[in-house]
Amino acid sequence: RMDRSRHQTAADLVNTLPVAELVRIFREYGEEDKAVAIARAIERARTRGPITGTVQFAGIVASVFPPYPPRRIHPATKTFQALRIAVNDEIGALREGLQHMIRALRPGGRIAVISFHSLEDRIIKQAFVAGATSCICPPKLPQCACGKVPELRVLTKRPVMAGPDEVGRNP
Repeated sequence: RMDRSRHQTAADLVNTLPVAELVRIFREYGEEDKAVAIARAIERARTRGPITGTVQFAGIVASVFPPYPPRRIHPATKTFQALRIAVNDEIGALREGLQHMIRALRPGGRIAVISFHSLEDRIIKQAFVAGATSCICPPKLPQCACGKVPELRVLTKRPVMAGPDEVGRNP
């Protein structure tokens, strides 16, 4: 947990949430294709007793996947990611942080954000688009009534990625 004063743990989520909520978390935060099967495997495991450790949990998740072909990452990686994001409310923290950055930005200032997966990337792009949007009135209004002024000017439409030379020097 990022904040130890928050008492809810990943074990609490795994052992208490309804299957539908586990599916939502695994799909939304882990972008896990097998979210339903994983949540049902967790539900079956809970009938035998609480899930108490990461090795046990990883085994439950891995049981949903066929053993072959071998994978680049462990089958439970996305599921652990989803639980971490949910426990820490990382999406809420990211959105809040972006709002603070945009408000603190001085005219002519720049914001650069490094994201580590597509979920974060999507949220960052949406925040920048919203900040660069002027009128947010319903399209049927004949003229703008909101008076919204864009807070940002987006300088790049696509993420800036490392080139082959940089990746070679710093993989």
